[in-house]
Amino acid sequence: MNLGRNSRISRQCVAVLALTAAVTTGSASAAGTTNLFDQPLESGIANKLFVAHVTKAGMPKGVFDLVALQPNPHTSNGQLVPTSWDAGAKTGFAPTSPTTAQLGFTNQADSSTAQMEGDTVGAYLNSKDLPTNLSNQLMMISPQYIFPSGVSPVPFASSASVLNGELDLQIPTAVGKDTYVSADLSFLDPNGLRVSYSVNLFHNGVRSFLVSTVYDAAEDIYILDAPLDAGQQFLSLAQGSVSATGTPWTGWRHFQWTIDQAQFVAALKYLAAKYPGKITSTDPTQYVLVQVHLNAEFHYSPTPAELGWSMRGLNVWVSG
Repeated sequence: MNLGRNSRISRQCVAVLALTAAVTTGSASAAGTTNLFDQPLESGIANKLFVAHVTKAGMPKGVFDLVALQPNPHTSNGQLVPTSWDAGAKTGFAPTSPTTAQLGFTNQADSSTAQMEGDTVGAYLNSKDLPTNLSNQLMMISPQYIFPSGVSPVPFASSASVLNGELDLQIPTAVGKDTYVSADLSFLDPNGLRVSYSVNLFHNGVRSFLVSTVYDAAEDIYILDAPLDAGQQFLSLAQGSVSATGTPWTGWRHFQWTIDQAQFVAALKYLAAKYPGKITSTDPTQYVLVQVHLNAEFHYSPTPAELGWSMRGLNVWVSG
């Protein structure tokens, strides 16, 4: 068992009677440590997968769920259907009950499929499920947790605060040069400006990871891409963690990182320099954490692409 999961278990034991409350309220679980989110156990995927732009009420808050970017073209309502094929051959995760743990575009082998059971979630994406008359398409099925309004935590309220994150991941299947996975932490300032701290974990075929940034006009969010590697300016590689990679693999690997207040301020100043007049505040105490999200996706343009991954143990906490 790796160092990250050992430390998480220790924190959970302290607050075992209040674990559920700690997930949503960010209550303290040990001296100097505040849990913000721990991936919960799930009995299955029913009512836990939402399709963007189809779910009229919007994405739910305060619950851990999966979101699919594309509606299902094979159903009248765009929703995904139960599947029983061996999606674990693509994701590395074989649920005990596929029919209650999997939803896909069709109940056929190699169809894009989401998985959720117990302590694990996963997804397989196949560009053949996208319309063939379009290029440069984005495809995604990813887990997320949106903090309820009014209780979003302020991770950097103190100069001594350190934001920590960890997860176990495997990515057995990756095809396409723009196929990638990152852990995204989305922040909001008092003026409604949105900033995403994207911790890069995997980019297919990439050997050298570099810091980059982009403004996503569709989502109205400024994204900082920071590779999980040693010697980085905007985050630190935690002891016991593997680094970002461009090579698919099977079997659990542990990724863990820290972001202190100085690194967060440096990231805000970096974005402010890239987007003059847009990032108006570099005060870390003004930013709340609104969402935790595994960004697992590819751009299909138009060479065929695939991505199969599974994840467990997503955990975010503040220390210091």
